[in-house]
Amino acid sequence: MKVLVVDDYRTTTDLLADVACSMGHAVTRAYTGKEALVAANGEGAFELILLDIGLPDMNGHELCMRLRASEKYASRRIFSLTAHDDVHERFDMSCFDGQLSKPLSLELFESLLSGKKLAEQSAP
Repeated sequence: MKVLVVDDYRTTTDLLADVACSMGHAVTRAYTGKEALVAANGEGAFELILLDIGLPDMNGHELCMRLRASEKYASRRIFSLTAHDDVHERFDMSCFDGQLSKPLSLELFESLLSGKKLAEQSAP
């Protein structure tokens, strides 16, 4: 599966990418919204995208809305990734397929990568 991990904390991005790669997935890393848009507009489409809400150049909600506006990502799996509990108060999270809380459990991340239904994920 092609996976895009977007987080400005390089340690988080790199750790998640390493786990996904070890499971046999093709992973692209982005540390800003702009880098994520460039990657997303490349050849092919990502099947799973994890977006940090607190990016330095645009928030993850705006990035998700931009991705969803394209036919390429209208129905792809996009999850928010955040350490903030109040994102539902600040943003309409309905553009996401779910919300993942930091720190993200390895078991939950592996379930997401394997395509299993996530019991712990928050509904948008």
